[in-house]
Amino acid sequence: MKTKFTSIIAMFIAVLIIGCGKTDDKSTTETKTDNKTTNTEQKNESKTLEVSATDKAVEIHTSGMTCTGCENTIKSKVKKVDGVKDVMADFKSNTVKASFDPAKTNPDAIKEAITSAGYKVESVK
Repeated sequence: MKTKFTSIIAMFIAVLIIGCGKTDDKSTTETKTDNKTTNTEQKNESKTLEVSATDKAVEIHTSGMTCTGCENTIKSKVKKVDGVKDVMADFKSNTVKASFDPAKTNPDAIKEAITSAGYKVESVK
C-alpha cells in the first residue's frame, strides 16, 4: 500500500515539475484534413481587468511564477476571496491584478491568498 501511494505521489510531483518552466505564450494545434497537416498558432490575447465604478483595483508584484500553471494557481486562489470581481496573473511580468469590492475585501486579503498559494509578494500598487 505504501509503495502504491509513494508511486502516485512521485508521478504527481513529476507532472508538476514537467508542467512548470514553459515560457511560451503560444499554443499549437495540429489539424489533419485531406491528408495534410496544418499547424495553427494561437496567441494568448491580452485581457483587460474589469473594474466597475464602485470597485477598486490593485496591482501586486510577485516572485516565483514560472508558467501558465502558476498563473492559474494564483487566479484560482485569489478568485476565492470574497469580494474579488476579476483577476489577471502574468508570469512573464510577475504581476497579479485584481478588482474587488472595497466593502467586502482589501488588498491585504488578496496578498494573503497569493502567499497561501506559495508565491512571494514583492510590492503592491
